[in-house]
Amino acid sequence: MFKIKTYSSVSSKQFILCVFILFLLIMWNITSFGVYDELTIKNMESKKRFYVNSSKCQMPYVEPFNTEFTNLYTQKNFTPCSNQSDLITVNFDSILNHYVLHVNKEVLHKLSQSNSNDFACFYQNIIYGQSADHYDRMGNRTKFTHDYVVPLNVEGMLVECRSADEKRILQEDAFTFVQHQKSPPNSERDRKASVIMYGIDTVSRTNLRRLMPMVFEFLKSPGWYEMMGYNKVADNSFPNIFAVLTGYSPHSAVNQICDASQPGCLDKIPFIWKEMQREGYLTAYAEDSLNINTFNYLKPGFFRKPTDYYFRPLLDALEKETFNLYCPSCKMKYCLGRRLVNSYIFDYCRQFMQRFVAKRPIWGMFWSTHFSHDDFTMLSAMQHKVLGDLLNFEKDGSFEHTIMIFFSDHGSRYGPLMATKESFLEGRQPMMFIYLPPWFRIKYPHYVEALAQNQNRLSSNFDVYNTLKHIINIEGLVEHTKWSYDCPQCQSLFYPLPETRSCSEAGIPEAYCTCHNYEEVQEDRGTWRMAELVVDRINQYLQYHNLQSLCSNLTLRVVNVTEVRMLENDEHVSQGKGLRNYHTKFQVHQNLAQFFATVLYDRRTEELQINVELISRINRYRTDAECLDDSVKKLYCICLSNIRNNETILTIQ
Repeated sequence: MFKIKTYSSVSSKQFILCVFILFLLIMWNITSFGVYDELTIKNMESKKRFYVNSSKCQMPYVEPFNTEFTNLYTQKNFTPCSNQSDLITVNFDSILNHYVLHVNKEVLHKLSQSNSNDFACFYQNIIYGQSADHYDRMGNRTKFTHDYVVPLNVEGMLVECRSADEKRILQEDAFTFVQHQKSPPNSERDRKASVIMYGIDTVSRTNLRRLMPMVFEFLKSPGWYEMMGYNKVADNSFPNIFAVLTGYSPHSAVNQICDASQPGCLDKIPFIWKEMQREGYLTAYAEDSLNINTFNYLKPGFFRKPTDYYFRPLLDALEKETFNLYCPSCKMKYCLGRRLVNSYIFDYCRQFMQRFVAKRPIWGMFWSTHFSHDDFTMLSAMQHKVLGDLLNFEKDGSFEHTIMIFFSDHGSRYGPLMATKESFLEGRQPMMFIYLPPWFRIKYPHYVEALAQNQNRLSSNFDVYNTLKHIINIEGLVEHTKWSYDCPQCQSLFYPLPETRSCSEAGIPEAYCTCHNYEEVQEDRGTWRMAELVVDRINQYLQYHNLQSLCSNLTLRVVNVTEVRMLENDEHVSQGKGLRNYHTKFQVHQNLAQFFATVLYDRRTEELQINVELISRINRYRTDAECLDDSVKKLYCICLSNIRNNETILTIQ
């Protein structure tokens, strides 16, 4: 440290000056990591840092590697689907505008254990059915040779290569193709930005920093903007993605358009891709999970093909016609044949961009679920794969043309992280990054400035929807643009968001709002009574929907945590009196189900106000609720047929 000699003759002013200089030197050393180690600095910063810090919203920064996390985390290593090199590779011939199948002779010799170039390869075309969401059948076996030109009507194929006598299988594989389409006339006359939405299910901004640090570092590159005040508006995937793509909540859509759970409704919903198509965009949509697909999990799916390129029929064939593999800790399909499930989706995305992004405006959403949905630690195993995708886009030059939205729907909603102090923030703060290409930054500096400013302001799914609408009409050529229905005060992220914005102004219910300061309340009769009343409301909800013959009545077992919202400067409710906002985390006896609720409660009168459908289930419930198909009601249903012994559950856990 520094030493200062003091003399009796030193004046008080000189002494104060010396102390001030000493203070500056110490602070300089701290900020330069010269006094404290990095962990100490991080801990100091985490106590005072906020993603958003305004009079209406204080969204705290979470230290990624705090003790709670390190105690429960075990790093996962990447598991490849195959150790074999590719016998067949696909190239695109830009002159022919066709894909070409190339046979790697070195791999052929290795697999056949012969120097002969004799082989027999066949493919079967994946034939689409009348239903938009399914394939019809596999085509006849067609033999092909080296540098075979793939017909334009083939959008997917299964490949089998055998030894020359056809007695021994050398390799089986599968390929999908974004086939060429001619650009419409004058597509380059008025340049519009292409938009690619690259999404990964269940990734909070904190977990991205923890488990994909190399991806996070890439996302700090010039042109990328992190929406650090982004807050989800609903519990699970469907309503959050629905808000981004339509500007509606599913509940409002029921009243204004139709019920998304009813057959044919999704075809009527005004998804953003429909407007993109009307404005000359080529569109694509792809997901990598068949069973929990956003529009098919407990939903009827699409009857008509929703976008120009639609991956689900291909995925349907891949899951049913290839060998499905699971990695050691995976609960969802990990490999389809010899390829990672995720790789099909983002190869499809890359082809879509390679084919069209330099020639015409495109919009596409490519969504991956299989590795992140059930196990948050799998993000660490997949970071090289995801980083490789982003680097490939960069290598292809796609970023020169494209606005890319790299995002998630929410953070972890159940599992080990729900036991941490930051669990409320974890589930409600998904990652959201937006990339603007160089030409856009030059042409629209005022929009870039606004987006940069908005990084530390509260934003929501409805703002992202409005931003997509703004991109379509970036020059303001279309009058009376219809913005988000469910959030009239929301706006495009290319306009400055209000610094004093509240959650209600961003369309975020209190149950999901991470702007407010809650402090823990010591357990007493009042906290138990509040949780007890919440359980009663859940039981009333099940009874109201006539589910008591399927679902068990719930009884409170334990109250884990109770928190009360601290009053803000402009709130005048007397401390401890009247209705106050509370968080309550509790467990019931039935299958040890765990819940998290945000309530308005008066401890004196026991008045309770709560929307049951905003209560979160924070442990796994798939097997508990197999008797019910409703995606919302499943959260609160413990099927009578699935009631288990709690001692058995504790042993399994």
